[in-house]
Order: sequence, then structure tokens, then C-alpha cells
Amino acid sequence: MTTFEKHNPSLANPIMAKLLNALGNKWQDCSYGDDCVASISREIFNSEFDDFMAIYLPNSTKFNAEEEEFNTYSVNFGDGQGDRTCETLEEAIVVVQAFEFTL
Repeated sequence: MTTFEKHNPSLANPIMAKLLNALGNKWQDCSYGDDCVASISREIFNSEFDDFMAIYLPNSTKFNAEEEEFNTYSVNFGDGQGDRTCETLEEAIVVVQAFEFTL
């Protein structure tokens, strides 16, 4: 799991573990050191190009965009599919599982 300090590993790592456990082995840590939040992703089928779905995790318990502190989950549904902001871990899981059901 991520160890990048900017991602706030004390907050992000337990969340990431819960998400990976709930969503299964198609998902993996895809965090990068220069991102402001940790993230997980999975490949999704697209016959025209490589595509993926991602969840960007909170790095704070409060929202402060100027300080790059985010307390929500951002679910990206793949190129051209848009994204959705979720307030809770449980909501993010439900949103992802509902989208995966359509794949």
C-alpha cells in the first residue's frame, strides 16, 4: 500500500485495505508519489483502447482545496464515462459495485 506522505497513509491505508477487500482482486493500488491523494484502479473492457476505473481516496478529514486536502472519494468510471463524488466509504463501494454490474 501507499507510503507517500502527501497521501496521508495513516488515513489512506486503512481505507484502501477496506476497499480492496470489498471490491476484489481486479483492483490494485495505483498511487503515485506526486499525486495529492492515494488511489486504486482496475482495468475495464473497452474494445477501442485500454481503459480503467479508479477511486481516489480522501487524504484528510476536512475539505480545503487550497491545501489539497480532500475528505471525499472520487470514483472515475473510465474515459468518457464521467465521475462521481462519494461522501463515505460505503457509498463509494455501492457506486462501484453498481457500475461493475453493468460491465
